[in-house]
Amino acid sequence: MPDPSNPTGRVIDVLNFLAARPTESFSLAEIARHLGLSNGSAHRILTTLAAAQFLSRNEKQRTYSLGVAMVAIGQAAVEKHRGVNAARREIARLAVELNVQCSANTVTGDEILVLVKEGAPQSHRGLTRVGERRPLVPPLGLCHVAWAGEAAIAAYVERAAPYISTQMRAHLLAAFSLIRRRGYAIAANGPSTGHTREATALQTDQPRDDAYWSSVFALVSHLTPNEVQLFDLADAAAEGVSYITAPVFSPAGTVSMQLVISGIGRDLPPAEIERYVERLCAAAALITSETHGQRPQG
Repeated sequence: MPDPSNPTGRVIDVLNFLAARPTESFSLAEIARHLGLSNGSAHRILTTLAAAQFLSRNEKQRTYSLGVAMVAIGQAAVEKHRGVNAARREIARLAVELNVQCSANTVTGDEILVLVKEGAPQSHRGLTRVGERRPLVPPLGLCHVAWAGEAAIAAYVERAAPYISTQMRAHLLAAFSLIRRRGYAIAANGPSTGHTREATALQTDQPRDDAYWSSVFALVSHLTPNEVQLFDLADAAAEGVSYITAPVFSPAGTVSMQLVISGIGRDLPPAEIERYVERLCAAAALITSETHGQRPQG
């Protein structure tokens, strides 16, 4: 929930809330209720943002939505982060060629933020959309963490350590060296996958309270080893694939974003799964090259 003592944070919460729902409009009361604001605070924020055209106010319906000034800001951000347009182009090609949903995401703080999406999902469970956020907790965001160094990996694994078995912890730790060697991550589509995706899709207005985290980690604890990371692609053919991810590297050799393909058809032979992997990795490598990124050694 927003920090009531941080007025700048409340402005960011309003913008994030509306950015995650770009085609919708909300009344002052609805925004205040969703974000836990008083009507007075919400009124000051909304009228200030609307006056600067960061928000648009429908006078007849008395609702607010994203304003035209955000277009210029968004375009300026895309010009700065040119990899986003390259990612949009490449995942659009993949979505058509492979008949899957493709997206690109990055890490902001302790969350994974979806930047672009192409293709239609085959299921609405855990639906991915631009602006959606997920917590950076095991097993989400493996490619973001795999090249981040031992300290970052240890901190990441520790978040789930109280909820997973010793065997699963060992499996998760072993996955990172495999991901670095392969250059991608892949997970099976098991019985707990869909529930976990649903639970971890953070709505901007959703409180990150003890009940939320208890629910998330309870589901994580039920994931099978293959749902966390597939070590043998032969198992992928038998169980189906939940997602495949590949990293895009920055000029500094860090992971700037990861590309994701999901909604993959079942009963694919290993050779076809390998084709999906090769196409995704090729797209990630091309974006890395176009943005002058470099893959770190080791």
